[in-house]
Amino acid sequence: MKTRNYTIYFGMTFLILTLMACEKNDTIPTVDKVYELEKRELNVAYGSHPLQKMDIYFPEGYGSGTPVIFVIHGGGFIAGTKEDFTERAKLFMSKGFVTVNISHRLVDATGLDQTPPPHVHSPVKVTDEVSDIAAAVEKYKSLAPGYGSGTAKMYMAGHSAGGTLAMLYVQGDKNTGKQVRASGNLAGLANLSLTDEQYGYLQQHEHGPAVKELLYRMTGVEPTKETALYLMAISPNWVSSANTPGMPNITVMSNTNDADLRFEPYFSTIADAQKYDGQLRSQGVKSEFVVMDTDHGFGRHADDWEKAIAATVSFFKRVN
Repeated sequence: MKTRNYTIYFGMTFLILTLMACEKNDTIPTVDKVYELEKRELNVAYGSHPLQKMDIYFPEGYGSGTPVIFVIHGGGFIAGTKEDFTERAKLFMSKGFVTVNISHRLVDATGLDQTPPPHVHSPVKVTDEVSDIAAAVEKYKSLAPGYGSGTAKMYMAGHSAGGTLAMLYVQGDKNTGKQVRASGNLAGLANLSLTDEQYGYLQQHEHGPAVKELLYRMTGVEPTKETALYLMAISPNWVSSANTPGMPNITVMSNTNDADLRFEPYFSTIADAQKYDGQLRSQGVKSEFVVMDTDHGFGRHADDWEKAIAATVSFFKRVN
Protein backbone atom coordinates (compact mmCIF):
# COMPACT_ATOMS: atom_id res chain seq x y z
CA MET A 1 0.00 0.00 0.00
CA LYS A 2 1.37 3.39 -0.95
CA THR A 3 1.60 6.03 1.75
CA ARG A 4 0.00 8.69 -0.44
CA ASN A 5 -3.17 6.60 -0.47
CA TYR A 6 -3.49 6.19 3.29
CA THR A 7 -6.44 8.59 3.63
CA ILE A 8 -8.38 6.69 0.99
CA TYR A 9 -7.50 3.39 2.65
CA PHE A 10 -8.53 4.73 6.04
CA GLY A 11 -11.93 5.55 4.59
CA MET A 12 -12.24 2.17 2.87
CA THR A 13 -11.37 0.14 5.95
CA PHE A 14 -13.64 2.08 8.23
CA LEU A 15 -16.39 2.02 5.59
CA ILE A 16 -16.36 -1.74 6.09
CA LEU A 17 -16.56 -1.22 9.83
CA THR A 18 -19.39 1.30 9.63
CA LEU A 19 -21.34 -0.72 7.15
CA MET A 20 -21.63 -3.03 10.08
CA ALA A 21 -21.21 -0.63 12.41
CA CYS A 22 18.38 34.51 28.31
CA GLU A 23 14.92 34.96 29.73
CA LYS A 24 12.53 33.90 27.10
CA ASN A 25 8.81 34.54 26.77
CA ASP A 26 7.03 31.87 28.81
CA THR A 27 3.51 32.37 27.48
CA ILE A 28 1.89 31.06 24.32
CA PRO A 29 2.41 33.85 21.77
CA THR A 30 -0.43 35.49 19.90
CA VAL A 31 -1.64 33.53 16.92
CA ASP A 32 -1.16 36.36 14.42
CA LYS A 33 2.59 36.60 14.91
CA VAL A 34 4.56 34.48 12.45
CA TYR A 35 7.73 32.92 13.83
CA GLU A 36 10.62 31.89 11.62
CA LEU A 37 12.49 28.64 12.10
CA GLU A 38 15.59 29.04 14.24
CA LYS A 39 16.84 25.45 14.09
CA ARG A 40 15.69 21.88 13.61
CA GLU A 41 16.71 18.41 14.74
CA LEU A 42 15.64 15.68 12.31
CA ASN A 43 15.17 11.93 12.74
CA VAL A 44 15.77 11.92 16.47
CA ALA A 45 15.36 8.29 17.58
CA TYR A 46 13.23 7.55 20.64
CA GLY A 47 13.35 3.76 20.17
CA SER A 48 15.06 1.07 18.12
CA HIS A 49 12.37 0.60 15.45
CA PRO A 50 12.95 2.51 12.16
CA LEU A 51 9.64 4.35 12.61
CA GLN A 52 10.38 5.44 16.17
CA LYS A 53 11.78 8.80 15.14
CA MET A 54 10.78 12.43 15.51
CA ASP A 55 11.66 15.80 14.01
CA ILE A 56 11.90 18.88 16.25
CA TYR A 57 11.39 22.43 14.96
CA PHE A 58 12.42 25.40 17.11
CA PRO A 59 10.95 28.88 16.50
CA GLU A 60 13.05 32.00 16.57
CA GLY A 61 13.78 33.27 20.07
CA TYR A 62 12.73 30.01 21.72
CA GLY A 63 13.79 29.27 25.29
CA SER A 64 12.97 27.23 28.34
CA GLY A 65 9.53 28.84 28.62
CA THR A 66 8.47 28.36 25.02
CA PRO A 67 5.43 26.06 24.73
CA VAL A 68 5.89 22.66 23.11
CA ILE A 69 3.48 20.74 20.93
CA PHE A 70 3.75 17.11 19.87
CA VAL A 71 2.02 16.43 16.55
CA ILE A 72 0.94 13.10 15.05
CA HIS A 73 0.19 12.20 11.43
CA GLY A 74 -2.93 10.41 10.22
CA GLY A 75 -3.20 7.12 8.33
CA GLY A 76 -5.88 5.00 9.95
CA PHE A 77 -3.33 3.50 12.40
CA ILE A 78 -1.95 1.41 9.50
CA ALA A 79 -0.06 3.92 7.33
CA GLY A 80 1.73 7.27 7.26
CA THR A 81 4.89 8.84 8.69
CA LYS A 82 5.94 12.16 10.16
CA GLU A 83 6.98 13.30 6.69
CA ASP A 84 3.29 13.38 5.73
CA PHE A 85 2.76 16.01 8.43
CA THR A 86 5.90 18.12 8.03
CA GLU A 87 4.22 21.16 6.54
CA ARG A 88 1.54 21.13 9.25
CA ALA A 89 4.23 20.80 11.92
CA LYS A 90 5.94 23.87 10.52
CA LEU A 91 2.64 25.76 10.74
CA PHE A 92 2.48 24.98 14.46
CA MET A 93 6.11 26.11 14.79
CA SER A 94 5.25 29.39 13.05
CA LYS A 95 2.81 30.10 15.91
CA GLY A 96 5.73 30.07 18.35
CA PHE A 97 5.75 26.44 19.50
CA VAL A 98 8.68 24.07 19.72
CA THR A 99 7.08 21.41 17.54
CA VAL A 100 7.85 17.70 17.81
CA ASN A 101 6.63 15.79 14.75
CA ILE A 102 6.34 12.07 15.58
CA SER A 103 6.41 8.87 13.53
CA HIS A 104 5.25 5.69 15.28
CA ARG A 105 4.99 1.97 14.60
CA LEU A 106 1.96 0.85 12.57
CA VAL A 107 -0.68 -1.86 12.76
CA ASP A 108 0.06 -4.51 10.11
CA ALA A 109 -2.09 -3.85 7.01
CA THR A 110 -0.98 -6.92 5.04
CA GLY A 111 -3.79 -8.25 2.87
CA LEU A 112 -6.57 -6.15 4.37
CA ASP A 113 -7.68 -5.29 0.84
CA GLN A 114 -8.07 -8.97 -0.08
CA THR A 115 -11.35 -10.89 0.01
CA PRO A 116 -11.27 -12.51 2.44
CA PRO A 117 -8.25 -11.02 4.19
CA PRO A 118 -5.67 -13.37 5.69
CA HIS A 119 -5.75 -13.81 9.45
CA VAL A 120 -2.57 -12.05 10.55
CA HIS A 121 -1.30 -11.31 14.02
CA SER A 122 -0.09 -7.71 14.09
CA PRO A 123 2.85 -7.25 16.43
CA VAL A 124 1.78 -3.62 16.81
CA LYS A 125 -1.62 -2.69 18.25
CA VAL A 126 -3.17 0.75 18.70
CA THR A 127 -2.15 0.61 22.36
CA ASP A 128 1.47 0.12 21.21
CA GLU A 129 1.19 3.24 19.09
CA VAL A 130 0.10 5.14 22.20
CA SER A 131 3.16 3.71 23.99
CA ASP A 132 5.32 5.05 21.17
CA ILE A 133 3.83 8.52 21.65
CA ALA A 134 4.59 8.29 25.36
CA ALA A 135 8.18 7.26 24.63
CA ALA A 136 8.60 10.22 22.26
CA VAL A 137 7.41 12.61 24.96
CA GLU A 138 9.89 11.17 27.47
CA LYS A 139 12.72 11.35 24.93
CA TYR A 140 12.01 14.99 24.20
CA LYS A 141 11.96 15.72 27.93
CA SER A 142 15.40 14.14 28.31
CA LEU A 143 16.81 16.19 25.45
CA ALA A 144 15.13 19.52 26.17
CA PRO A 145 17.76 20.93 28.56
CA GLY A 146 20.49 20.31 26.00
CA TYR A 147 18.47 22.10 23.34
CA GLY A 148 17.77 25.05 25.64
CA SER A 149 14.04 24.36 25.50
CA GLY A 150 11.62 23.40 28.25
CA THR A 151 8.87 21.02 29.35
CA ALA A 152 6.63 23.16 31.52
CA LYS A 153 3.98 23.80 28.87
CA MET A 154 3.38 20.81 26.64
CA TYR A 155 0.42 20.04 24.37
CA MET A 156 -0.44 17.43 21.75
CA ALA A 157 -2.46 17.38 18.50
CA GLY A 158 -2.96 15.10 15.54
CA HIS A 159 -4.91 14.60 12.35
CA SER A 160 -7.39 11.76 11.77
CA ALA A 161 -5.98 8.64 13.48
CA GLY A 162 -3.28 10.94 14.86
CA GLY A 163 -5.98 12.96 16.59
CA THR A 164 -7.33 9.81 18.19
CA LEU A 165 -3.82 8.87 19.35
CA ALA A 166 -3.30 12.36 20.78
CA MET A 167 -6.49 12.06 22.81
CA LEU A 168 -5.67 8.53 23.94
CA TYR A 169 -2.28 9.64 25.26
CA VAL A 170 -3.34 12.93 26.85
CA GLN A 171 -6.51 11.51 28.38
CA GLY A 172 -4.91 8.22 29.48
CA ASP A 173 -2.66 7.01 32.26
CA LYS A 174 0.54 7.26 30.20
CA ASN A 175 0.32 11.06 30.49
CA THR A 176 2.38 11.01 33.67
CA GLY A 177 1.38 13.72 36.11
CA LYS A 178 -0.82 15.18 33.37
CA GLN A 179 2.34 16.71 31.99
CA VAL A 180 0.80 17.25 28.55
CA ARG A 181 -1.88 19.77 29.32
CA ALA A 182 -4.38 19.39 26.49
CA SER A 183 -5.17 17.42 23.35
CA GLY A 184 -6.14 18.64 19.90
CA ASN A 185 -8.14 16.38 17.61
CA LEU A 186 -8.27 17.32 13.93
CA ALA A 187 -11.00 15.14 12.34
CA GLY A 188 -10.20 12.01 14.34
CA LEU A 189 -12.47 9.48 16.06
CA ALA A 190 -13.54 9.97 19.66
CA ASN A 191 -15.16 6.53 19.81
CA LEU A 192 -14.17 3.19 18.23
CA SER A 193 -16.46 0.94 20.24
CA LEU A 194 -19.39 -0.94 18.66
CA THR A 195 -23.08 -1.02 19.45
CA ASP A 196 -24.95 -4.28 19.98
CA GLU A 197 -26.41 -3.91 16.50
CA GLN A 198 -22.97 -3.51 14.94
CA TYR A 199 -21.74 -6.64 16.71
CA GLY A 200 -24.66 -8.43 15.12
CA TYR A 201 -23.63 -7.20 11.70
CA LEU A 202 -20.24 -8.81 12.18
CA GLN A 203 -21.99 -12.17 11.97
CA GLN A 204 -24.27 -11.28 9.04
CA HIS A 205 -22.69 -8.75 6.72
CA GLU A 206 -20.68 -9.74 3.66
CA HIS A 207 -17.80 -7.57 4.84
CA GLY A 208 -17.88 -9.02 8.34
CA PRO A 209 -14.67 -11.05 7.91
CA ALA A 210 -12.72 -7.96 6.82
CA VAL A 211 -14.04 -5.89 9.70
CA LYS A 212 -13.29 -8.58 12.24
CA GLU A 213 -9.76 -8.92 10.86
CA LEU A 214 -9.10 -5.19 11.04
CA LEU A 215 -10.35 -4.95 14.61
CA TYR A 216 -8.44 -8.09 15.55
CA ARG A 217 -5.19 -6.55 14.34
CA MET A 218 -5.88 -3.23 16.05
CA THR A 219 -6.63 -4.80 19.44
CA GLY A 220 -5.08 -8.27 19.39
CA VAL A 221 -8.36 -10.04 20.23
CA GLU A 222 -11.32 -11.26 18.20
CA PRO A 223 -14.05 -8.58 18.32
CA THR A 224 -17.01 -9.87 20.30
CA LYS A 225 -19.28 -8.43 22.96
CA GLU A 226 -17.22 -10.35 25.51
CA THR A 227 -14.05 -8.52 24.42
CA ALA A 228 -15.67 -5.08 24.17
CA LEU A 229 -13.22 -3.66 26.70
CA TYR A 230 -10.43 -3.91 24.13
CA LEU A 231 -12.23 -1.53 21.75
CA MET A 232 -13.14 0.72 24.65
CA ALA A 233 -9.43 0.87 25.55
CA ILE A 234 -8.71 2.56 22.19
CA SER A 235 -11.71 4.91 22.37
CA PRO A 236 -10.90 8.36 23.83
CA ASN A 237 -14.38 8.79 25.29
CA TRP A 238 -14.04 5.58 27.31
CA VAL A 239 -10.43 6.31 28.27
CA SER A 240 -11.53 9.69 29.63
CA SER A 241 -14.30 7.99 31.60
CA ALA A 242 -11.73 5.73 33.21
CA ASN A 243 -9.47 8.66 34.09
CA THR A 244 -11.88 11.30 35.33
CA PRO A 245 -11.71 14.17 35.26
CA GLY A 246 -10.47 14.26 31.70
CA MET A 247 -7.98 16.71 30.25
CA PRO A 248 -8.84 19.75 28.12
CA ASN A 249 -9.53 18.90 24.49
CA ILE A 250 -10.42 20.69 21.29
CA THR A 251 -11.89 18.87 18.31
CA VAL A 252 -11.83 20.63 14.94
CA MET A 253 -14.09 18.61 12.67
CA SER A 254 -14.86 18.73 8.96
CA ASN A 255 -18.54 19.25 8.20
CA THR A 256 -18.32 16.44 5.63
CA ASN A 257 -16.08 14.13 7.67
CA ASP A 258 -18.51 11.21 7.64
CA ALA A 259 -19.37 11.58 3.95
CA ASP A 260 -15.68 11.87 3.02
CA LEU A 261 -14.88 8.66 4.90
CA ARG A 262 -18.09 7.02 3.61
CA PHE A 263 -19.37 6.55 7.14
CA GLU A 264 -22.88 7.78 6.46
CA PRO A 265 -25.49 6.67 7.41
CA TYR A 266 -23.99 4.00 9.67
CA PHE A 267 -21.68 5.98 11.90
CA SER A 268 -21.07 9.64 12.78
CA THR A 269 -17.66 10.85 13.86
CA ILE A 270 -19.17 14.32 14.09
CA ALA A 271 -21.90 13.29 16.52
CA ASP A 272 -19.44 11.24 18.58
CA ALA A 273 -17.04 14.19 18.83
CA GLN A 274 -19.87 16.46 19.92
CA LYS A 275 -20.94 13.94 22.57
CA TYR A 276 -17.34 13.71 23.78
CA ASP A 277 -17.22 17.49 24.08
CA GLY A 278 -20.33 17.34 26.26
CA GLN A 279 -18.84 14.49 28.29
CA LEU A 280 -15.74 16.53 29.16
CA ARG A 281 -17.79 19.64 29.91
CA SER A 282 -19.98 17.63 32.28
CA GLN A 283 -16.80 16.82 34.22
CA GLY A 284 -15.95 20.52 34.48
CA VAL A 285 -13.16 20.13 31.91
CA LYS A 286 -12.44 22.79 29.33
CA SER A 287 -13.49 21.49 25.94
CA GLU A 288 -14.25 22.96 22.54
CA PHE A 289 -15.99 21.50 19.50
CA VAL A 290 -15.54 23.31 16.19
CA VAL A 291 -17.07 22.33 12.85
CA MET A 292 -15.32 23.78 9.81
CA ASP A 293 -16.51 24.09 6.22
CA THR A 294 -13.84 21.77 4.91
CA ASP A 295 -13.14 18.15 4.04
CA HIS A 296 -11.50 15.41 6.09
CA GLY A 297 -8.05 16.44 4.85
CA PHE A 298 -8.66 20.16 5.52
CA GLY A 299 -8.14 20.86 1.83
CA ARG A 300 -11.38 22.41 0.57
CA HIS A 301 -9.96 25.92 0.83
CA ALA A 302 -6.36 27.10 0.64
CA ASP A 303 -6.32 28.34 4.23
CA ASP A 304 -8.20 25.49 5.92
CA TRP A 305 -5.14 24.05 7.66
CA GLU A 306 -4.13 27.53 8.81
CA LYS A 307 -7.59 28.05 10.32
CA ALA A 308 -7.67 24.63 11.99
CA ILE A 309 -4.25 25.10 13.53
CA ALA A 310 -5.06 28.66 14.61
CA ALA A 311 -8.19 27.39 16.40
CA THR A 312 -6.16 24.69 18.14
CA VAL A 313 -3.45 27.11 19.24
CA SER A 314 -6.05 29.58 20.49
CA PHE A 315 -7.64 26.86 22.62
CA PHE A 316 -4.29 25.84 24.07
CA LYS A 317 -3.68 29.46 24.99
CA ARG A 318 -6.96 29.58 26.90
CA VAL A 319 -6.16 26.46 28.92
CA ASN A 320 -2.61 27.64 29.65
